[in-house]
Amino acid sequence: MRLDEFAEFLDADTGWRDEVRTRLLARIDPRLVERTSCHRVAELAEELDTQVTVEPRPDVTFDIAKAVHCRVPFRGVLRLRHTARNLRVLGVYLCAEAGRDLGTCPCAVALAADPSDAAVRHVIGSALDRAGL
Repeated sequence: MRLDEFAEFLDADTGWRDEVRTRLLARIDPRLVERTSCHRVAELAEELDTQVTVEPRPDVTFDIAKAVHCRVPFRGVLRLRHTARNLRVLGVYLCAEAGRDLGTCPCAVALAADPSDAAVRHVIGSALDRAGL
């Protein structure tokens, strides 16, 4: 999928934000979400997506990842991949709420490059569905 098409869809259809609030943010301590950023989320998501294991560390963004990870119904590397994907959904949400250009959002860039979803309108919901959220 093309990034410009994905960013345009996200800008035009704000319903996905409600879905993220209901299905993802409602399960994460809001104080943690307030203390992170898309860029920090994107960095951790990339680490989760490319590693077999990740060392725990005292970090707000890592605490968010743990909150997502414990809800993903898979094991092993697949669980890390779905955690990373949902962190990216959170990152896109954070950028959108801050009024940033989603065409430059590193989380949107990664989601648009993910070959698992061809249809733009299904990317956010599909990520949440596959993670059991």
